[in-house]
Amino acid sequence: MSSKSLPSAAPAHFADIDGRRLAWWSSGSGAPTVVLETGLGAESAEWQPVQAAIENRFRVFRYDRAGRGASDRVDGPRDAIAMTDDLARLLHAAHMPAPWLLVGHSYGGLLMRLFARRFRAQTCGLVLVEAMHEDQFDAFGPAFVAPAPDDSAALTTMRALWRDGWREARTTPEGIDFPASFRAARTIGTLGDLPLAVLIADSFAHSPFFDERRRADLQHQWEAMQASFLGLSSRAELIRVPHSEHFVQRDAPQAIVDAIERVARRALRTD
Repeated sequence: MSSKSLPSAAPAHFADIDGRRLAWWSSGSGAPTVVLETGLGAESAEWQPVQAAIENRFRVFRYDRAGRGASDRVDGPRDAIAMTDDLARLLHAAHMPAPWLLVGHSYGGLLMRLFARRFRAQTCGLVLVEAMHEDQFDAFGPAFVAPAPDDSAALTTMRALWRDGWREARTTPEGIDFPASFRAARTIGTLGDLPLAVLIADSFAHSPFFDERRRADLQHQWEAMQASFLGLSSRAELIRVPHSEHFVQRDAPQAIVDAIERVARRALRTD
């Protein structure tokens, strides 16, 4: 993963959503409004390289979900429905005009798939970056290497989450109810002709969390899961980012920038 430093962040704005302060940032102007949604392992600040690259052409919006970054914590388990409700209300409170072009990384990809379905009329495009699949924990959890005394903290944490921890909301700072979120994701069905780009990186091909002899097969399974998202739209394309690991916004932000611009062009095409 890239060790490049991030650009300095502008001060956050805050909006009250059900008595909770949610932090958000916006820059640029123009249509559509690009909405950046992060995953589990990074704060929204990691979108800054992408935001800086596109703000001269689009209005760009990012935020910290409740329980993350500069936003207030929230009690109790919360699922993807509650989180997409928060985002919809925050976009209105922040006066972010539709149409919205949604970009989601990892768990943020699951949220943006659901948001696009729930708010289809205001959504003009979707970019999924290594998006979470509702079957991924069952498929890959058992494949983690067996515990060993010299395991890193990162491996121990990831293995615990992927094997069984995901079933308990207390395992994430946001208190995510993954089972309920996955049930919601399975209801999405089609998004019609919504312009869609699906970005796939080498998440498993070189991962030290898995036996080297199994990595190629696991990567193949991951790519098949990602490719299944193409069925969401009649205007979908697959984009491979072979020199990036899971956090594409760190390793290859230009690939995301290019995808956003392609989807925006298709969304605004009138012919």
